[in-house]
Amino acid sequence: MKQYGVTVEEANEKLRVIIEEAWMDIVEECLHQKRPMALLATAVNLARTMDFMYKREDAYTLSFSLKDIITSMYVNVV
Repeated sequence: MKQYGVTVEEANEKLRVIIEEAWMDIVEECLHQKRPMALLATAVNLARTMDFMYKREDAYTLSFSLKDIITSMYVNVV
C-alpha cells in the first residue's frame, strides 16, 4: 500500500469492489452455463470458501480466528 500511496481503508474498499465484480461474473456464468456444472460448482465452492475465510480478517494467517469459527459451527451447536 505504501508503494501506491493508498490507505488500508482505500485498499480494502478496492478489494471489496473486485470481489463483488467477481461474484457477479460467477453468478452470470452459472446462469448461462457454457461449461459443465461440475466445473462451475467447484469454482463456486472455492470462491465461497475464500470469501468466508477472508470476509472479516485473514483467517488463513490468523488461524486462531478460523478455529473459533469452526468450533462455534460444529462443536458449540445452538
